[in-house]
Amino acid sequence: MTYQKQWQFLKKMAELGKIPHALLFYGPDSEGKKALALDFIKLVNGEVQKKVNPDLLIVEPQGNKEIKISQIRELHSKLSLRAYSAPFKAVIIDKAHCLNQEAQSAFLKLLEEPKGQTIFILITEYPEKLLPTVLSRVEKLRFYSSPPSWNEEKIKELLEISRADLAQRFQYAKKLSEDPQSLPEILENWLRYFREVLLSNLNQTKTIKILKTIQTLHYLISTTNVNPRLALEILMIEL
Repeated sequence: MTYQKQWQFLKKMAELGKIPHALLFYGPDSEGKKALALDFIKLVNGEVQKKVNPDLLIVEPQGNKEIKISQIRELHSKLSLRAYSAPFKAVIIDKAHCLNQEAQSAFLKLLEEPKGQTIFILITEYPEKLLPTVLSRVEKLRFYSSPPSWNEEKIKELLEISRADLAQRFQYAKKLSEDPQSLPEILENWLRYFREVLLSNLNQTKTIKILKTIQTLHYLISTTNVNPRLALEILMIEL
């Protein structure tokens, strides 16, 4: 199991019978968090592996874009039914940051007025995209990644372009935008590097500003139809 520390925490919680009504799994690596959420649900419901589980409901973005209010209304309807065979009905909201504003408001009502024995597990890489009222009603569990060290060649390339004039930086942004499939990995690489720079206390104000810009850029490229070249040009100005 990948996240032993988080698993032991969840297991102890279940053993003590102190299972929260709603949990938020946040941090990188969505698939790892989702796998752990499924394992936890099996643990509390005493289940063996099943291909179809009527007491498990998974909500995720439609077309990998957003979670709509219609999906939450459908969830509300399904939760009005009793559990089929398990002690708890379980709901996983995968990529919870994709809940649009209407969907978040509707989901908040479910959190405030739960029906029966229900466990909600929200999974997200971007908890800041959730309403404060949603965040206040969940037990938060943070997940850390153990990524490889950054790609030194790409970092050297970035540092060199940061010393170039704006025209060259924009040309570099154009070059990167021509291969959008590689962008998420490149941005993750930059994030790891600048987080290390921040920990070394070097030029913190500027580093924090760059980090925030890269995080926003990573989010937009991963979840929206933003123009990659224009988004990268904003970062080039910050360097």
